[in-house]
Amino acid sequence: MDAAAREATGYLQAYYDFRESVDFTQGGFLPDLDNLIWYLLIGVPPVPADEDDSEEGKLAALDQRLNILKAVFVELNRNMPDLFLDQGLAIYDKAGESARDMVRVAIVE
Repeated sequence: MDAAAREATGYLQAYYDFRESVDFTQGGFLPDLDNLIWYLLIGVPPVPADEDDSEEGKLAALDQRLNILKAVFVELNRNMPDLFLDQGLAIYDKAGESARDMVRVAIVE
């Protein structure tokens, strides 16, 4: 198995592991921006790119984490109106931008 295949397998496993930890009986609420930023920065959920301490690795981990969180949000709220999903995904995008900015500033300092 080559490196790309191992990384894809690890990413999918991280997604499934996180998905299994979510209570799918709840739903219908928008994410809290501050909590999302915090989760992204502290490493929730863990992802394969966490093993790379380089700037690119840290940013890749944020992207992997954000994509997993967004996918589970959409799954959890799949019966909600599109406007609700759009609002939620916009919050995730804003959290991702903020977290990336914080990581870049921390790396520079």
